[in-house]
Amino acid sequence: MKHTVTNADLVRVHGLDGVVYFPQTPRSPFSAETANFLSSVGLPHNRLFETRADVGIDEDQVDPIELGPLFDLDDLACPEERRHWQMFGYLRTTLVVVAPETGTVHGYPEGEEDSVPLHRDVESLAFCLTELRRLQDAYSQGGDTDVLATRFRDAVNAFDDLPLGEEESEWTIMLEEFTDGMW
Repeated sequence: MKHTVTNADLVRVHGLDGVVYFPQTPRSPFSAETANFLSSVGLPHNRLFETRADVGIDEDQVDPIELGPLFDLDDLACPEERRHWQMFGYLRTTLVVVAPETGTVHGYPEGEEDSVPLHRDVESLAFCLTELRRLQDAYSQGGDTDVLATRFRDAVNAFDDLPLGEEESEWTIMLEEFTDGMW
């Protein structure tokens, strides 16, 4: 299976220690494409996206953990069709989960009990995290904020229109904070 985002891309931008791989097992709940990407390409891990975040689940739990048991910890209602969605970590304050059957990445913003679609698949999540890192690196080298934000927006929208498609999405908020000089 060929991916647009490669492991070499992630390692080049995030470093060896900045990529997390997820083992591909026979009992994996993921589609073959999602499982293959997670095990061979991986996902970036940094201060804005923390994979395998500690959420108080038993350490013997299969990693990543399921959404249902996480919601059960706080006595929150979790729709039956989402109980087996896999939790990958946090994008700032948004819990990031993947629907195993479709590979769609969803976010649960802090304090919300319903999810919002963030990415069409895990490859899009890896792409956006990599583009964000490139934006940060270019900015630290003296790049123009507006030009960098436009470049980021164009690259992300060309790859997947979900991340920046909603005014209140985590990605839109981060980009606005960047252009407002909050980073």
